[in-house]
Amino acid sequence: MGVLRSYAHLVRYREMARVAARYGFGFLSDLLGQAAGFALPRRRQKAARPGVYRLSRWERIRRALEDLGPAFVKIGQILSTRPDIVPPGLAVELEKLQDQAAPFAFSRVEAVVAAELGAPPGEVFSAFDPEPIAAASLGQVHTACLKSGEEVVVKVQRPGIEKVVRTDLEILREVVSVATQRSRLEHVYNLVDVVDELSSALVEELDYTAEGANADRLAHDLRADVHVVIPHVYWEYTTRRVLTMDRMRGVRLTEIDGSRSEAEAEAAQVDRTAIARALTSTILEQILVHGFFHADPHPGNVVALPEGKIALLDFGMMGDVGDDLKRDFGNFLLAVAARSPSHLVAVLLKLGVAPPGADTRSLARGVEILLRRYYGVPVVQFSVADLTKDVLDLCLKHRIRIRADFALVMKALATVEGTVRRVEPSFNLVEAAEPFARRLVRERMRPASLLKSLGKVGADYADFMARLPGKLGRVLDLATGGQLKVKWELEGANRFLRELTSLVNRLALSVVLAGIIVGTALIARGAPAVLLWRLPLAEAGFILALVFGIWLLVSIIRSGRF
Repeated sequence: MGVLRSYAHLVRYREMARVAARYGFGFLSDLLGQAAGFALPRRRQKAARPGVYRLSRWERIRRALEDLGPAFVKIGQILSTRPDIVPPGLAVELEKLQDQAAPFAFSRVEAVVAAELGAPPGEVFSAFDPEPIAAASLGQVHTACLKSGEEVVVKVQRPGIEKVVRTDLEILREVVSVATQRSRLEHVYNLVDVVDELSSALVEELDYTAEGANADRLAHDLRADVHVVIPHVYWEYTTRRVLTMDRMRGVRLTEIDGSRSEAEAEAAQVDRTAIARALTSTILEQILVHGFFHADPHPGNVVALPEGKIALLDFGMMGDVGDDLKRDFGNFLLAVAARSPSHLVAVLLKLGVAPPGADTRSLARGVEILLRRYYGVPVVQFSVADLTKDVLDLCLKHRIRIRADFALVMKALATVEGTVRRVEPSFNLVEAAEPFARRLVRERMRPASLLKSLGKVGADYADFMARLPGKLGRVLDLATGGQLKVKWELEGANRFLRELTSLVNRLALSVVLAGIIVGTALIARGAPAVLLWRLPLAEAGFILALVFGIWLLVSIIRSGRF
């Protein structure tokens, strides 16, 4: 049961319970009460709003998250990138979460800027528009101009939002902990660890210096790509709560779709094919070459610039791809392209965490059924979004928790595919990825890469050999002291021994009963009047055989060896 930390926590617990009841999740009130340490009065548990049950369960969850505020909206958005954790239908619904909020007063903007930069906006910048161009749950964005003449955008964090978010995250952790203890969920996922993981990602978004560092790192990685622009970060005007970057003048992809005519596209100086190619190429290069990528490339975060260039925005959600994931991701693509169920099962088990006693045969059957959908379909016609959904659905069904970094890669690629199809419906992501796949294969075969792999294997063997003498010494000490025990187990041996034991028991039963019956029958035939303690010997033998047979039968049944 959670510990009530403050009056603010108490008020927030009650607000959450009311929102849950409003959308038909009143059963959560008891859960919230247990986590908070108080019982919510029944009079506060109002019935759901009229018509709320006409909405789907996933829609009600999305709307409840929106009503609960910034922390839950952000958590929902992050969870939309983790369909290995949440059901596919819910993941799709969570993608619709709108991170929009009413703008806060300019006087509060001035207070934040003054506290962070040492002076109000009018003194720091030569111009600062008091009207924001965008307002979200965590902050809002203003246009400004530096005294040196550069046009910039300034993201200012909403006052007090960090305290609100941290309070909500603490409450969420308490509730999930109670829910896990009351159910069998802990046998599937450690949900407290999941919440901690999501909380870390959200807390990092509250630090604008981390977002600035992400932008700088990506700009350095893509410095040779003339088709992609990353806004410059002005660090002298950037702190944890204020972020100042170049202003990107262009057309956001939210304002472009495939239905626009060529004349309209030309008028907007947008080359749709070039934009699609630039976005696809940069994401693939980020993932497969640099190992650091923009994890949320939706249309609102991409600006089309003249001459077929694009600019990326919002660097709060980024992904890291290590060498091992590059290798495993490449193996995943190769297994799908080769339509090899056994290879795909092996890759999925390597990319995820299977529960104890996982049924790999059932997983293999599921993989084979999945791959049948792609038989006869050229690789260049694959849909990344469909493939991602199919694979993650399969993993969810078999309770395989896919690595977060792999899930984020798949989700980012599916998002890119959706964004590209909005701009240029005929553009194919898999076809564009072919050169990168060939490059990845060539990279693996380079002498330097082979030496690196060999060095890693050699290091593993060196570590094994370094620990081997000590382990052998302990084994020899046990053997010398007569304490060494060897446990030998042959696959299928237990089943064979059970069947053999059952056969022997049945045979013994048959022999004993047959012997008693035949013996008493011979006695009865040769001397029918023989008495034993005034009982006919033949009849007594038959009764003894019956009793002994029943007793032996019951013993065998009880032993489970029959």
